[in-house]
Amino acid sequence: MSTGLQGLDFSSSPAASAFAAAGLRPCNPGAPAPATVRIAAGSSQVPKEGGSSFVSHVGLAAVSVAALAATRSAQGRRRGSRASAKAVVEKVVEEVAHAGAHALDHTHAVQARAETSLLNNYGKRSLAFTHGEGSWLYDVDGRKFLDMTAGIAVNCLGHSDPGWVETVAREAGRLCHTSNLYLNPHQVALGEKLIEISFADKAFFCNSGTEANEAAIKFARKFHYAAGKPREKLIAFENAFHGRTMGALALTYKQAYKTPFEPILGNTEFLRFNDPSSLGVIDEETCAVFVEPMQGEGGVIPASKEFMVALRKRCDEVGAILVFDEVQCGLGRTGHLFGYELTGVIPDLLTLAKPLAGGLPIGAVLLTEKVAACINPGDHGSTFAGAPLVCAAGNYTVGRISEPAFLDHVKEMGERLRAGLWRIAEPRGLEVRGEGLLVGLVFATAEECGAVKTAAEELFLLVLTAGAGNVMRIAPALT
Repeated sequence: MSTGLQGLDFSSSPAASAFAAAGLRPCNPGAPAPATVRIAAGSSQVPKEGGSSFVSHVGLAAVSVAALAATRSAQGRRRGSRASAKAVVEKVVEEVAHAGAHALDHTHAVQARAETSLLNNYGKRSLAFTHGEGSWLYDVDGRKFLDMTAGIAVNCLGHSDPGWVETVAREAGRLCHTSNLYLNPHQVALGEKLIEISFADKAFFCNSGTEANEAAIKFARKFHYAAGKPREKLIAFENAFHGRTMGALALTYKQAYKTPFEPILGNTEFLRFNDPSSLGVIDEETCAVFVEPMQGEGGVIPASKEFMVALRKRCDEVGAILVFDEVQCGLGRTGHLFGYELTGVIPDLLTLAKPLAGGLPIGAVLLTEKVAACINPGDHGSTFAGAPLVCAAGNYTVGRISEPAFLDHVKEMGERLRAGLWRIAEPRGLEVRGEGLLVGLVFATAEECGAVKTAAEELFLLVLTAGAGNVMRIAPALT
C-alpha cells in the first residue's frame, strides 16, 4: 500500500520553504512527491492543507527535513559540496518512505519487563533504544530515529563520537574511581580548563545539575554565614526549573512538582522573568538569586540584557549572591561557551552539568574567589564526583566544544534551523525562539504541541516539549 504525498503540492505550501531552507525541493509543481511519510499504523492518506492535521503531520515532515539539514549537512558544506547536504536529506526522506510498519515485539517485551522491575516515576515509555551513532538512535526492533533531543541536551557530540569513545575506553581500562580522598590528574585538568575559559576562580565537581544547584545553595549560605550575617531567603523566577531534590525543588516554579513533597525548603520567592520592575523584592535579607540565562524547561526563553544587567545591579546593591543555572544552556548550546556571554553579565556562581562529559553523569559549580574563599574542608563533598573516568570524558568534551570553529558551527546551524522553522511557523501564527541549537516552536495549546510531538515520533523524529506543554523544544547534538 502506498503512503505517498500524491496530490499535495509542496511548491505552494508553507512547508516548501522549510524544504528550500534545507536545500531540497521535494517535488515539482503538480508532480507526486518522491517520498512518503507514515502518519500512523494503517494510515495511507495525508491530510489536505488547511487544518491542524496538516500542521501536525505534513508540517512535521518538513520540520524533520529542515532540522536534519540544520544539524547534518555542515560536513558536506565544509567540503564545499551543497549536493552532499541535499543527498543526506534525500536519503532521510527515502528511509522514512520505506520504513513501513514494524513489528514491535521486542519493544513490548522490554516494556513488560520494565513494568515489573522499575519504579513508575517516568510513566510508560514507548521506545527502547540499544545504540546510537551521531544524530541517530536505533531501537530494539531495529528502527532508526533522528534524535533532536540529544538526551535532553546532554549528548552534545552526538552518540558514540569516535574520539569520546576512545577516551572513555582508554580511561576505563586504567582507572575509574578513587574517591575525593585523593587527587587525580583528569579532575585537576578539567578544573583548570573550566577556569581558563570562564569568569571563575575555582571549580567544584558533583554528579548532576540538581546536585550542582544544591551545592550552590550551600555555598551562598556559607558566604553570608562567614560574613557574620546569615541569610536564608532565596529568589528564583516564574517557569524556572532547577532540579527535583529538596533544595533545588524549592527553586523550581512548577507547583505540581512540589505539592506531594511539602514542606520543602522555605523562604523562597518567585519573581517575573525578564521583568526588571519586579527586582525590588530582592533585599538585604536575600541570600541568593538563581536564574537561567535561557530558560529551557520553562519554554526556551532567553533572558533580556536589560533584565540581566538590572539583576546584577540589584544583587550588588543588597549583597545577594547571583547564581546562573547553565545546566541546559551552557557549554556551547547557545553558540557561545556560556549563556552569560549572551548579555555579558557575570554571576558569582554558575552551575553546569548536562553536556559537560558528553553523556556521562557530572555536574560542576564555578565560583568567584569571594565565594570560594569561605568554603572550608568538610563544608561539602561527594564520593563519586570528579572521578578519573568522567573527568577524562569531560576534558575531551570541553576541548571540542571550546574550539572557535565548533561554536561558529553551532551558531550557523542554529540560524539555519530557526530560519526553516520560521518559514513553516510564521504563516500559521506560531513563534520560534531560542539561540544556537536550543530552539522552541511555540504552539497555542499543549494539545497542539503534543499532537506534533506524537506525529514526529511516528515519522521517526524525536523532539521534546517545554513550557506549559505548548513549546516544542529542539536540542540536537551540536555537531
